[in-house]
Amino acid sequence: MRPRLPALILSVALGFHAGCATAPKTPPPPTEEQQLATRVARSASAAEALLQAQDLLVWNYWAEGARADMASTYAGQDALFTLETIRDIEQLRQRTTEPREIRALSALQAHFAGEYLSQQLAEVNDALANLEASLSFQVDGQEVRWHELERRLANERSALKRKALYTAATPALERLSPLVRRRAERTEELLKELGYSSYEAFGGELRQADLDRLGVLAEEVLQATEAPYKEVMERLAQRELGMPYASLTRADLPRLFRSREVEGLFLKGEQLLRAHGTLAGMNIDLGEMKNVRIDAREDVKGKNPRPLALGIRVPGDVRLSVRSVGGALEQAKMLHEFGHALHYAFTTEPRFELAKLGNPTVTEAYAALFEDLMEDPVWLEEHAGLKDRERAGFLAATSSHKLFLIRRAAGRLLYQLALHRQGETVEARELYRAIIARVDALPATDDDVARYQVDQEDFFQSADDFRAWFLAGQLQGQLKARFGPAWWHSPEAGTFLKGLWAHGNALSAREVAETLGDRGIVPDVLLLRLGTTLGVPMKLGGHEPPAAPAPEAPVPTPEAPKPEAPASPPAAPESPASTPESAPAPENPPAPAG
Repeated sequence: MRPRLPALILSVALGFHAGCATAPKTPPPPTEEQQLATRVARSASAAEALLQAQDLLVWNYWAEGARADMASTYAGQDALFTLETIRDIEQLRQRTTEPREIRALSALQAHFAGEYLSQQLAEVNDALANLEASLSFQVDGQEVRWHELERRLANERSALKRKALYTAATPALERLSPLVRRRAERTEELLKELGYSSYEAFGGELRQADLDRLGVLAEEVLQATEAPYKEVMERLAQRELGMPYASLTRADLPRLFRSREVEGLFLKGEQLLRAHGTLAGMNIDLGEMKNVRIDAREDVKGKNPRPLALGIRVPGDVRLSVRSVGGALEQAKMLHEFGHALHYAFTTEPRFELAKLGNPTVTEAYAALFEDLMEDPVWLEEHAGLKDRERAGFLAATSSHKLFLIRRAAGRLLYQLALHRQGETVEARELYRAIIARVDALPATDDDVARYQVDQEDFFQSADDFRAWFLAGQLQGQLKARFGPAWWHSPEAGTFLKGLWAHGNALSAREVAETLGDRGIVPDVLLLRLGTTLGVPMKLGGHEPPAAPAPEAPVPTPEAPKPEAPASPPAAPESPASTPESAPAPENPPAPAG
């Protein structure tokens, strides 16, 4: 046994050696840039935790019927979403040269700016929400709530009664206008405080879009679809309402598209089985994935019947709430949310800013891809037994509605661009009248024009759906070319999609299109599909449909590992996107003023 040194001798010896050892050097104080990076990282971590808490609150409200007090989540967060914090993020972004880091900081800054605006506009937003929730109007001695108007119009057989409902709602809606005006004015002031040169500059960064070029595309889409749209609407009006389209008013439009619902098919209890069955052919089972929770309970009082996918923590905690409700539209909503859940669940991107934040166009495109199965004749026959005349009638209604929505989105973009570019030099009512008359191919009545303020949207929001629909069309075209008309039966299609989903939000919508082998987002594929279904040719003059690659030579995409053990993310693009669908930061983005 080794003898022990007496404690005193040992302590003296240790003290002697310690005295002889070289004293460690004091590390140099962190540089200004290191301090800046630390502050931004701390802010990002706090924002991530807050978002998780808020998503959990939304989940409990949606799936459990629990009370949701979103305002309480901001308690103690006064120092988070401030001009100083936003300035820090912007300064770090200006000093950064690595493209992937620039993209992450851009997403973080947009999130913080959006939260700052929400906080500053909370009072007027709450007033608007409360007033809208309480809005009602009288028709034939009956009180009708504003939120019920669309449903009432769709279910009303009489054109005269539909017009009476629509007209009676106008005075109630006009009560919202002063608050909408006040919010718009205050928003302009706040954007200047944030350092943005204009409403459009912030909107372009938020949407990751070159709004100039997107406006040109919107104009091209309206021109290319004008004649086909009139022909399609005429046929639909005669078949569904027994009257010429020119005789319709906007009060008739909800009833016109009511035939998208199919009676007797898509029965209650079958929607979830269809969604799972569709994924099974691609060797995907969301129900077996450890990071995915599907709540399909039917016995929860207060549970919202509408499907909802939430990435509480992407990809580690993805949740999907569903409830059995019959009907074609409910099936479409469920497939849409499955698309979101798949994107979240198979993301391997480790950066919070690139996995969860950023523009939603890409995740909306994946959701639209699966929702579009409801417009696929092969899928409809296989999963719903729809064929022949019944299928043709359903597809005519759904494709006509999609064309209508595309034109509406294009019109909203052009209206918002003109409104914010011309400012006080344009009469907003008359601008709105001209654009909606052109978009819908219907005269604009005074009741229609009275909605010109209520119909506005925040920061060119239509740009997201506009591009997502086209990108989904391109995705569908590529899947059919590579894996066959029933691509959902191909395990290779599942592998292909997992490779795309793995990027999270690290790629812009345009870059996803380029990964497919296309030259960015183009509407030709979707317009070709709609034109073929509806029997009317549609083609943009300045575009040639992108050629689909041969199935035997697919564009390589990264194989997505199982989400339970995320692998390294795919390499970031070599340079930040400077393209129509992924605009660079505003010219030398200014640091927000304090």
